[in-house]
Amino acid sequence: MRARTLLLTLGVMLACGVSAAQADEHFARDPGQAIDADYTAKIAQYTTQPRFNTVLTDYLPASASVPTPARVLGDVAGAPDFLPYTADVHRYFRMLAAATPRVRVFTAGRSEEGREMIAVAIADEKLLADLDANRARLAQLADPRTLGLDDAKAEALIAQTTPVYYITGTMHSTETGAPTALMELAYRLAVDDAPYIQRIRSQLITVITPVVEVDGRERMVDLYRWHKANPDKQYPRLIYWGHYVAHDNNRDALGLSLNLSRNVLDTYLGWHAQVLHDLHESVPFLYDNTVGDGPYNAWIDPILVNEWQQLGWNNVEQLTKLGLPGVYTHGGFDTWSPGYMMFMAAMHNGISRLYETFGNAGADTVERILTPAQYERTWYRPNPPLPKVLWSQRNNNNYEQAGLLTALDYFVANRQTFLRNFWLKGKRSIAKPKEAGPAAYVFSADDARKGPQAELLRVLRAQHVEIHRASAAFSVRTPLPWKKPSGPDAPPPRKPEQLQQAPRQFPAGSYIVRMDQPYSRIADTLLDRQYWAPDDPQKRPYDDTGWSLGDSFGVDLARVSDAAVLAVPMQRVDTIEVPALSPATLGVSGKLPRIAILHTWLSTQTEGWWRMALDKLGVKYDYISTQDVAKIASLRGKYDVILFAPVGARDTRQIVDGMPMYGNALPWKKTALTPNLGSIDATDDMRPGLGTQGLAKLKRFVSDGGLLVTSEDTAIWAIDVGLAPGVSVVPKKSLRVVGSLLAAQRVDSESPITVGYDKPFSMYSANGLSFQVSNLVGGDHGLPNAKDYKRPTGRGGLHDEDIPEGRAFDAPPVLPFAKPWEALPLNAEQERNNPNVIPPAQRPKVIVRWGDEHVLLVAGLLDSGKEMAGRAAVVDARYGRGHVLLFANNPVWRGITVGNYALLLNALTHYDSL
Repeated sequence: MRARTLLLTLGVMLACGVSAAQADEHFARDPGQAIDADYTAKIAQYTTQPRFNTVLTDYLPASASVPTPARVLGDVAGAPDFLPYTADVHRYFRMLAAATPRVRVFTAGRSEEGREMIAVAIADEKLLADLDANRARLAQLADPRTLGLDDAKAEALIAQTTPVYYITGTMHSTETGAPTALMELAYRLAVDDAPYIQRIRSQLITVITPVVEVDGRERMVDLYRWHKANPDKQYPRLIYWGHYVAHDNNRDALGLSLNLSRNVLDTYLGWHAQVLHDLHESVPFLYDNTVGDGPYNAWIDPILVNEWQQLGWNNVEQLTKLGLPGVYTHGGFDTWSPGYMMFMAAMHNGISRLYETFGNAGADTVERILTPAQYERTWYRPNPPLPKVLWSQRNNNNYEQAGLLTALDYFVANRQTFLRNFWLKGKRSIAKPKEAGPAAYVFSADDARKGPQAELLRVLRAQHVEIHRASAAFSVRTPLPWKKPSGPDAPPPRKPEQLQQAPRQFPAGSYIVRMDQPYSRIADTLLDRQYWAPDDPQKRPYDDTGWSLGDSFGVDLARVSDAAVLAVPMQRVDTIEVPALSPATLGVSGKLPRIAILHTWLSTQTEGWWRMALDKLGVKYDYISTQDVAKIASLRGKYDVILFAPVGARDTRQIVDGMPMYGNALPWKKTALTPNLGSIDATDDMRPGLGTQGLAKLKRFVSDGGLLVTSEDTAIWAIDVGLAPGVSVVPKKSLRVVGSLLAAQRVDSESPITVGYDKPFSMYSANGLSFQVSNLVGGDHGLPNAKDYKRPTGRGGLHDEDIPEGRAFDAPPVLPFAKPWEALPLNAEQERNNPNVIPPAQRPKVIVRWGDEHVLLVAGLLDSGKEMAGRAAVVDARYGRGHVLLFANNPVWRGITVGNYALLLNALTHYDSL
């Protein structure tokens, strides 16, 4: 029997293109363990080329008692033409747990739609029996204060402790391969007796969440089923991933607005894991962006930088030795923003890791043609992907598992080093006040904005940050605001200036976030400000460059370096007593109107954050599509306000035109074949847009007295279609803004929109959008004005009048001057018989403008800010009897711009008195 098994193994390995002589001895399977011959043959069949597999995954060990994934899938993991629902994936893991004491399944929380997330622990039976005791030991290592910061005690504990490696899959619903790869990986870790897997199983607890976005997964499987039932048709794109947002669920590690974010963080910290390894699918063939590119986040521990390099480059080395093409690290992904889910680990003294493998957004086996940017060789990718390849879901599963198995193997071999680093990073976080600083952040008890303050404190608590409250008034030294040097002799600063400090009195009840705690790093990165230099070598930031939550929540926050703050009498608080976020806690009064949120079928990514915010605020609304607008008999009879959040369209004309009408209809609705579609909204065909009839009805809605609220690209669209007479977009030349926080201030103190915004505040700007207002339809182009005037050639100097000869001098009228946010005044000549003159009562009003150039940047990247400094940022345009409110910013962005929510809510409650 043993000889027969060896011969079968050799035959399968030769069929997969890897001879026994070539097999890496370190990863060799146990020749005494039988393999599942049928399953193994299917692996070879579904792998499109032998070089897309390795000795790690070209076989599956057999078990008489433990079911393989085929028990649930009906075929092997990664088989073509089939995707399992989340419920099937979870059912398999529970079957594993019932069949072997090496697997246990835990509930990890619920989604917005009530679906379960799970965490699956895999290790030797002895380790799983000791889970609670091991978790207690890890908790002590995670909080070095429990051991008196004693390294000797920590070393003794490290020798007894088993580390935890947490793997997550399918956060992005269109990236479909991870669930089956993780099903098979779990089986291998539980059953395989290869020596290296025995080492992993006996010295490491592997925790797996196979599907993070459980709501979106069900919808994606529905779409794939529709595609397989209609093979000759174009199939709908996934328009709703999660209940609220799509791709940006992987930007929620800052505000933790989504259930999945809180569930993953609570699972990661509940296990006191050392690694969070997230699986994604977007590039060929395996990009380990653990190493990433600069600039690195400025608040991470330098120890982590070395761990990234160590793990990432070793992973590439091992997979390259095993013969897999197209494996690389470094790449163009900058590691600056802490918004990615994997960064939960980086900011909580662990190790963040992420793979991008090559998925087909389904289980089809298809020929893929790569771009030169994907297959060209470069210094960090000496072994690039193939230019053209027949690619299968099984190939993807092979890569995902091979990467993870080699990663787990390396981690186990160095487990005590990583546990020691885990301890040291926590210890160094506690030492922050004495080392890098600051000592604390203080939220003043006399801050009038109690709602935003409480909400930000709740975010910090969700991040497991400790918060204290002062039991008496106290005084500490805090930085004074920076002031622009003045005077003719004031030299421009040549180096960063040390801000002057002065004593500041804080009342009793002020909240103190101490930096001498294990998770000081996440608090510091969230509350500090960020600066991305315009001339940084990285010219393409991967995401937002500034986030500074104190500014984006609009609260009174002091960064305190004075260590005396740590001696202030204080008590720890675990709950924030201010009521949950609502219009009232944001200082907004008045009756809410009848509201609709308008969405397109192009993308629901950004408007989802608006829906989520209104749901959390308790604001009722109807949810309608651009296709519905033309069908509603009287928009104004039904609604007072329509909110049109940013769409993210490449061309705003798509809002009206929709998608090209070639080919077949693209339905999004609930059917027997697609039971999970249509619950949020439904249509028989996603392609049509607003249409000319819908546009006419939307204009009629405003003209009849309604309020249309627009933001970013929908504001541009409103200008383009004539809904905002007298407003234009300021053209950009050298201006560069990438997801930054910029200073703003109100212009119209009489406007109810700016109630509560008497002081300058911060707003999020994606790309530096600003507006110009005019008293003319079509704008002020060509009108003489003092700013643009240049004197002609003639007598006198530059500043003298050019007086004609032979007659008395008639002084010309003074040319009008307007500040950047103002409309240029018109003279009688310009107004005479001019149909483009907007009547005074109908002229656009600037409500908020961007800050002056020297204070414009609050956090992030700003280059050539003079182009937008002082320009209009929020404009109330008149159309008929109604209003169109134009936001150059996005006031509801990723759950973290709470400081701007009241601008929107004030507009809602005063829609009829703007």
